[in-house]
Formats: sequence, structure tokens, C-alpha cells
Amino acid sequence: HGTMLRSAKQLQAEEGAFHPGPQDKLAVRRWITSAQEKLRDADNASVSTGTRFEAAYDAAFNIALAVLNASGWRLRSVQGHHAFALEAACEAIGAGVKTFDKLDAIRELRNQKYDGIPRTDADLQEAKAAFQNFSDLAVAWLQAVHPSLFK
Repeated sequence: HGTMLRSAKQLQAEEGAFHPGPQDKLAVRRWITSAQEKLRDADNASVSTGTRFEAAYDAAFNIALAVLNASGWRLRSVQGHHAFALEAACEAIGAGVKTFDKLDAIRELRNQKYDGIPRTDADLQEAKAAFQNFSDLAVAWLQAVHPSLFK
């Protein structure tokens, strides 16, 4: 991956990954609530490591959807849409390439489930750390740039 993250607008032009849409306060809140629930699931030791890993990934993806919606974008289900959502969300909040690269590595690990490759505890801890970092930045950005979403 390069040194510059692409914005939703660039990804719309290059990949058809997004289309403009109105900000939906309730949807943004639902995605944030869902992310918090998924993070609790990621901490649930009574289920498999793979399920917990998946929950941590889903939490990050929900935060990305919240950021994109707040920014006036809707995701299209084109090839690679998960990667595009994470990239555009990182670009929007000014998170930088390192944050995106960590999330993208988690996304790639997640896709290994389709090859039957199991997840390890180290994978899970990495996914939770990547989520926490991204989530903290995203929520701070949402509160600073779109405070009306929280009123």
C-alpha cells in the first residue's frame, strides 16, 4: 500500500465504491452501538477465538461505516468494498497509513477463514488493539467534527 490514503470521493471516482447520501444520525449511533456490542463479543471467552476475532473486525468495520455516513457517503458492495471503507474512513479522520495498514492486515487475516485457516490468540489481541486505536480516533473525530450526532 502507498503512502497516501484515498478519500471516499477518490474511491468513488476510481472504484465506484461509494455514492453520496444524507447523514443519518440514528444510523451512525446504531453503528457505534453495534461496534461496542461486537467489542464485548470479542471479549467473550466462552466462544471460539475465531468468532471473537470476527467480532473485533466487525466492530472496526461498523465504526468505518459510521464515519462514512457522518461524512455523507454510502458504501456500495463492489469488489473490495471492505478495504475501501476502512481506507476512506481512515483518510476522513486523519488516522494515517499505519492505522489503515493495521486494519487492512486484520481484514486480510479475516478473509483467511474462507481457506479454513484458524485464528490465534495473538491475532485476536492484534485485532482488538487495531480496533481500539481506530475507534478512539474515529469517535474523537466524530465528536469534534459532527458534535450534533451525539446530541
